[in-house]
Amino acid sequence: MSDELALRMAGRQRQLRVTAVGGLHADNAHRLPKVVLGLLRQYAPEAVLLDLGAVTRIDTVGVAAVVLCQKTTARHGATFTLDGCSPAVRSALRAHHADHLLPPEPPRHHAMPLRRRHTGTVCPGRSHPQWSTGHGIGGRR
Repeated sequence: MSDELALRMAGRQRQLRVTAVGGLHADNAHRLPKVVLGLLRQYAPEAVLLDLGAVTRIDTVGVAAVVLCQKTTARHGATFTLDGCSPAVRSALRAHHADHLLPPEPPRHHAMPLRRRHTGTVCPGRSHPQWSTGHGIGGRR
């Protein structure tokens, strides 16, 4: 598990994607806002997507770098979206009260599908019982 930060950039149709891989901490977090600011100045995109799904470790300075990216992007009139978040990033953003940046969580599915409740008794015979004519046992006249 590497603690180095690797940044990858890709773009299409006025939308830039920055993918961070590795650790985002005090030693290297300053690189992220610099890269985002440089891309905003050079390409003037309408949207910046930051993918933090492969970030293995993040600290307070890393969270501050992500928030600074969001503010810089808003100042340039572009939208900022966190496209993917690792569990470490998600918990760090929540702990530092920056959970407004988090993408909505996908719905959780159960490991086993839940069965419907039984609502009645299943009769293996006829679907409707025969009505008595009143002449049998217990019938009224």
